[in-house]
Amino acid sequence: MTAIRVSGAALLLFQAFFIFAPMAILGAAIDWPASLDFAPDVALPLIHANAEAVRLGYGLYLGWSLAFAASAALIVALARGPRPLDALSGLAIALGTVSALARAIGIVRWLTGSSALASAHAQAPDGSAERLAIETTQLALNAYGGSIGEDLGVSLFASFWLMCVGAVILKDKGLPAWLGWTAFPAAAISSMPAWAMLGVEPPLDIIVSTASMLLWIAVVAIVLLFQTVRAKRPAVQDALLEGTP
Repeated sequence: MTAIRVSGAALLLFQAFFIFAPMAILGAAIDWPASLDFAPDVALPLIHANAEAVRLGYGLYLGWSLAFAASAALIVALARGPRPLDALSGLAIALGTVSALARAIGIVRWLTGSSALASAHAQAPDGSAERLAIETTQLALNAYGGSIGEDLGVSLFASFWLMCVGAVILKDKGLPAWLGWTAFPAAAISSMPAWAMLGVEPPLDIIVSTASMLLWIAVVAIVLLFQTVRAKRPAVQDALLEGTP
C-alpha cells in the first residue's frame, strides 16, 4: 500500500512540475507561450526553422497533457477515500478525461497541421496568393485548436473537474477539508482563459491561471506523502514493540 501511495504522489508531482520541460524547450525555440498569439507570417517561419524542437517540446507536452486523465482520476479516488464511486465522482473523472483529450487535440494541431503549413509556407514565394492562403489557414487552425485545447481543455473542463473534486472532498472526506475549500478559488482562477470565448478579456494569462491548479495538485501530492509517512509510523512502532523481549 505504501508503494502505491508513493507512486501516486510521484504521478501528481510529475503533473505539477513536468510542464517546465516543454516550456523550456518551446520557449527557447519559438518563444512559447507568447507564440500562441503570433500572426501566421511570424509563427510559421519560427515553426519551420525550429521543427525538431517543436516536435520534441510539443511531444513532451502531449504526454504530460494525456497524463492529466490519470492524475485527475487518482485525485478523485483520494478524495472519496474508501467509499464506492458515485455520480459526482464519476462526473469528476469524466471531466478530467475530457480535459486531457481536449488538451491533446489542441497540441496535435502544432505537431501535424501547423507543421505541414509551416513547410508549405517556406516553399511558397513571398507575397504570393499561395502564401496568403496558407497564413489564412493557419490563422483559422490556430483559433479552432486553441479554443479546444486552451479554452476548453486547460481552462473550462479542468476547472469544472476541480470544482467537482472540491465537492467530493467536502462530502466524502478522503482528503483534508481545507483542500476541498481551496479547490474552489483555484478552479475560479483556472477558468479565466475560457472567458475569451464569451468576448471577455481574461484578467490573468493562461500560465498564471494554470499554475494555480498545478500548485493545488502539488499540495495534494505533499499531503499524500505526509499521510503515508504518518500511517507507516505506527506500523514501525508496532514491529519494534513485537521484537522487544
